[in-house]
Amino acid sequence: MSTELRGTARYELLSLICVINKVAIMVFPGRFSTGCLRCRQRKVKCDETKPGCRRCSIYGKPCTGYTDQFHFRHTRVKSESAAPPSPPVRQAQQLRRQSYEYQPHDVAVVPRAPEVSYEHASLCYFVSRFVSPDPADGFPAGHLSFLPGIYDNTKHGLLETATLSVAQMAAYNKFGGDKFKVQSYQNYGKAIRLLQDAVQSEDQATDDKVIAAILLLCTLKDINGEEAGDPSAHAPGLFYLIEKRGHQQMATSRGTELFFLALIRLQVYAFLHEDDAYVDPGAITTMWGVFDPLLRAMSFMSKTLSLRHKLMSFYDPSNTALPPSTSDTPIQPDHASVIQGCFEALDDFHAWDTEAAAYWQSMFEGRGVPTALGQAASRAPQGYDVETACTIILIRSARLILLMSMIAYIPDMADWGTLVLEQEVDMTINDILACVPYALGDVRPDGQPGSVQHDGAAAIMIHQSIRLVASCAYASSDQLEKANEILSRLNAGIGIRAAVGVRNEDLNHTRWAREQDELRARKAARWITSPSLVGEIEESPTTESPDILYSPLVFEEPWEVTG
Repeated sequence: MSTELRGTARYELLSLICVINKVAIMVFPGRFSTGCLRCRQRKVKCDETKPGCRRCSIYGKPCTGYTDQFHFRHTRVKSESAAPPSPPVRQAQQLRRQSYEYQPHDVAVVPRAPEVSYEHASLCYFVSRFVSPDPADGFPAGHLSFLPGIYDNTKHGLLETATLSVAQMAAYNKFGGDKFKVQSYQNYGKAIRLLQDAVQSEDQATDDKVIAAILLLCTLKDINGEEAGDPSAHAPGLFYLIEKRGHQQMATSRGTELFFLALIRLQVYAFLHEDDAYVDPGAITTMWGVFDPLLRAMSFMSKTLSLRHKLMSFYDPSNTALPPSTSDTPIQPDHASVIQGCFEALDDFHAWDTEAAAYWQSMFEGRGVPTALGQAASRAPQGYDVETACTIILIRSARLILLMSMIAYIPDMADWGTLVLEQEVDMTINDILACVPYALGDVRPDGQPGSVQHDGAAAIMIHQSIRLVASCAYASSDQLEKANEILSRLNAGIGIRAAVGVRNEDLNHTRWAREQDELRARKAARWITSPSLVGEIEESPTTESPDILYSPLVFEEPWEVTG
């Protein structure tokens, strides 16, 4: 080879080596630049300050920002000489790849629904259905209208615990769910312990919250149907606390409403247990009733129960039979005075019906006014508001107890005299049943159909009165049917288990129940012996003058009083 050819080959070889070295130098070092776009363009080191780097600011140019591109490296291909995976491993890898391929990567996460608060749900239901709205005119005969104002949901004191207990039981009757029932009994036990601690303190014992808590625990008995309507576990303590609070409690609307509700509970206890020791705590209704017709109406039940117990005291308490309708035994002076007191009490009921109308019109504008006996059913088109209807039902209940006690225990009364009282019984029951649609909100005061959320508040107040009608010996078949329909609604529709059911032993096993059984037998015997007299009396007008109805001349013979 000539010298010229060898030089040319050497030159080409050196050129090839230089190209290879240059390519090798330009190989990607393995790291991407993360600086801003301007610093990368200027090929200077960027301090990567966000949102704009300081080097660009010093340079006097606005920073153009950073790139949002992501760079991915290719994984190195495995050597083909590597051993192939075993069939189970290969199958597992294939399943993972398939699941990854079909898995949606941009699915929105569905938030979990919040768990239901049993306490909040039960409280909302109880307050909306069993608590009366706060009356604007100060009418005191509502049901727990003060509760939302004194309930503190940030605390777990006596009132709050007692409220939760009755609210959860009400929710259980409405919605089911054993958790409501379990929590109700747990809170009841806790409330009893807190109540025991509260009554030990002189400062706390007479507080409004303590009285309200006791009333709520009594309401629980009505709702769950255990010891239906029987606040025997709380009556002595409630009587003591109400009496200790004295007349000062009547100075506020809350104190007055608490007193009314407590008095109703105590009177129910006195009737069921034939014990009138707790009917008038502190003689408040007797003293204040002189000035306030509403309080005087509440005192009628106290007076009625006292007269009833005096009538029964003239006979052997151990004897379950009623006294004979006629007797050869002369009437003793104290017995005659009690009988006279019964007729005077009936006259007081009649006078109150007349006086209450004017009082309602002057004090409670816009409310339906009470009417005379037997006229409640003919109120259309002007009816009653919820609270007035409940009040009339309670007052008529006291009248019914007095009438039935007189029929049962006053001897030597002429047949026509007994039938006159029976006519009053019929009118009293008609008034009670006629007021129920207004009390439950089915009919508005203007006589038009309506509905209210708080029908449970009225149901708590009147269900014992309806049970009284349903057990009355002189209620007609139509009246009994209506009363039982109402009780079924209070039980199934509203959740007042005390209205009906197998746990009504508190009323079925009382002296009242035994009296009604014997009065039914006595009434049947009179129909057999004097059918003409019965027909003549029943066809007579029911609007006869009250002066005739209340006269003691209904006795066959003048009272023979022995000294």
